[in-house]
Amino acid sequence: MADDKTFLDIFYANVEKFGDRRFMTQPMGGDDMKYYTFRETLAEAKKVAGYIESLKLPPKSQIAICSKNCAWWIIADLACWMTGNVSVPVYPTLTAETTRYILEHSESKLIFIGKLDEHPWGEMKNGIPKGIPTVAFPLCPKDHGADKTWEEILSAAEPIKEPTKRTRDEMATIIYTSGSTGE
Repeated sequence: MADDKTFLDIFYANVEKFGDRRFMTQPMGGDDMKYYTFRETLAEAKKVAGYIESLKLPPKSQIAICSKNCAWWIIADLACWMTGNVSVPVYPTLTAETTRYILEHSESKLIFIGKLDEHPWGEMKNGIPKGIPTVAFPLCPKDHGADKTWEEILSAAEPIKEPTKRTRDEMATIIYTSGSTGE
């Protein structure tokens, strides 16, 4: 039944249907662009999922994504869902206090640091609790201080062998708003 399909099911079907057709375009600065096909997006997501799986996080862990919209956000979201985890988008202009609140309240076990402006990144980075593993997307601030870069993960991680089968009633994302944080 079509109504039972999850976002991942629909994405996998689109990879089968559209394979090498362009799925995303990522501006890289100036006139440079990076293009992702459906198949390339899936391959990258499987590698990132393999990395997440290697961390041996508790089942259904929360994984924060602190970035402006970008291709890597989509890929990280897919990887979180493939591993049976929950993504936690962190709005890219928060104070250190609100950043810390969201990361601690959600009990995030990993943080992807993405495409952000130097300010407010200078403020936000002070809200990241010590000890949480961090991964830097391409185009993230130079002073990201992340444990791993996206490129390191892609070059070293084995793709996830068996993505988690999700159901529509499972939590996929936790979205914090100014009303939910009390800020």
